[in-house]
Amino acid sequence: MTDPVLLAVSRAIAETGWHQVPMAEWARRADVPLADVQARFPHKLSILLAWNRAADTAMLADLSADEQEGPVRDRLFALLMRRFDALAPGREALALLPDPRRGAPHLLVALSPHLIPSMVWALEAAQLATGGILDVLRAKPLAFAYGLALRTFISDPNPDMSDTMKAVDQALKRIQGWPLALPTIPDMAPPTADAS
Repeated sequence: MTDPVLLAVSRAIAETGWHQVPMAEWARRADVPLADVQARFPHKLSILLAWNRAADTAMLADLSADEQEGPVRDRLFALLMRRFDALAPGREALALLPDPRRGAPHLLVALSPHLIPSMVWALEAAQLATGGILDVLRAKPLAFAYGLALRTFISDPNPDMSDTMKAVDQALKRIQGWPLALPTIPDMAPPTADAS
């Protein structure tokens, strides 16, 4: 995560909370000109959208065999953990969101529809996408699994995010039996020589 403005604003949010705090206060605490904050984040939801984009970028960058080959659940596990790695610098601010006193639960509700395209991109990265409506249908349970793991992530005390890794694994197992949730990869028959 290399976005200094997003990091600075998020550190300010961790100090003040989200609820009934003007964005000018975050700009002041972050030592960022208010015009720069407005240009980047015209409203509070846009801060969450910026974190979601950062997670998308981290998920899709420099893909390896871990994310593109092997069992379906292993691929998606690796991709979702990439997202949480990207969100880690903003965890203190994100952890406040569900708090009705200092947070902004309504922003989580507003963010939810934006997770579906992110999960479609996860399917793309895992080479599981079909390019059709099936991707959207599969993205919904995947977003549900991601949301379950997110609850653990924001309170995970371990530097290695071991609790988060366990939560991701359990969430993916939970949706594995759901209709259309996780695609299956059929065994490929070995190639045979063309008959002459």
